[in-house]
Amino acid sequence: MKNSCWLALILAFCALTMVGCKRKQVLHVYAWADYFAPEVVEEFEKKFDCVVKQDIFDSNEMMFAKLQAGGAGYDIIVPTHYFIGKMVNEKMLTSLDKAKLPNLQYLDTSVIQGLNPLVLEYAVPYFLGYTGLGYSKEALPDFEGTWDVFLNEKLRGRMTLLDDYSEIFGALSCKLGYSVDDLCDPEKGDERMEELVALALKWRPNIIKFENEQYKNGLSAGEFLAVMGYSSDLGQIVDESPETLGFVMPKEGCLMSCDTLVIPAAAPNVDLAYEFINFLYEPEMCAKNITEVHAYTPNTAAKALLDEDTLNNSSIFIAPAVLAKSAFVPELSPEQEARFLKYWNRIKAGE
Repeated sequence: MKNSCWLALILAFCALTMVGCKRKQVLHVYAWADYFAPEVVEEFEKKFDCVVKQDIFDSNEMMFAKLQAGGAGYDIIVPTHYFIGKMVNEKMLTSLDKAKLPNLQYLDTSVIQGLNPLVLEYAVPYFLGYTGLGYSKEALPDFEGTWDVFLNEKLRGRMTLLDDYSEIFGALSCKLGYSVDDLCDPEKGDERMEELVALALKWRPNIIKFENEQYKNGLSAGEFLAVMGYSSDLGQIVDESPETLGFVMPKEGCLMSCDTLVIPAAAPNVDLAYEFINFLYEPEMCAKNITEVHAYTPNTAAKALLDEDTLNNSSIFIAPAVLAKSAFVPELSPEQEARFLKYWNRIKAGE
């Protein structure tokens, strides 16, 4: 009898323990590095009794290739706007039910008017980014910000460019005053592309490499003196060393991008994915992310919560004069992409 009582007690304790140790939901996120304020993620995990696990990619191409190769299991992915069309064509994405995202009432649509409407059907704008220049104040004490910095032979071997043909052609186009339509013109397009390649080949001997991730650490460590990079990356390291490092948007204009939040077609936890997107759009959460990541979420209510230093930060908010000369990275057709890659390969090869 005693043994039976003890057995019953043990079984009851085990049952209670099993209930207490119920496995939490897991939200699998595939995004750029350092793209969510840790405080925001922790608050989401607490509110929804879940765990957020993040995998990192450093280029849209890397992300896209992994998904094409069968990489699955993600609930949220953060592609840049110009990859949405490709992902939709590959049936990778879920068309979003906006009724499940009530915080989109705060979306500032005026900021994203230049985006393909397809983006807003399948994605939610997360961070606006700009491609600018990080630099050493000691090496360039009076630097005003120009793409011509890459012609500076005194900095040879101490500068880097992004390893992204869209970004490179965007910078070259801004410098020479061409639009994508100019470059794709059936009569003069090839001639203009040759001009861009010629300028790039003048830049190329002065740079040490093309790369997308370590330029910020190299600039911070003093290895590099001028780098082409993303505003959020460079804004973070300049904030850490404002006396020695600077960030500026080139006066000739720059490319803009919009990283987005999407739900993959095969997402295993769709409901939690919607909750995460909606949570990120809560004004308070948006403001925390903007301050931490140094990039702007187009959220009207969040902007009102930012302090003056953040509102005046040029790595987050682009100056109107530069904005007028800038444009979103274009979405290219497969034929246009193949043509751009042909010229890009010549630049990478230095010929």
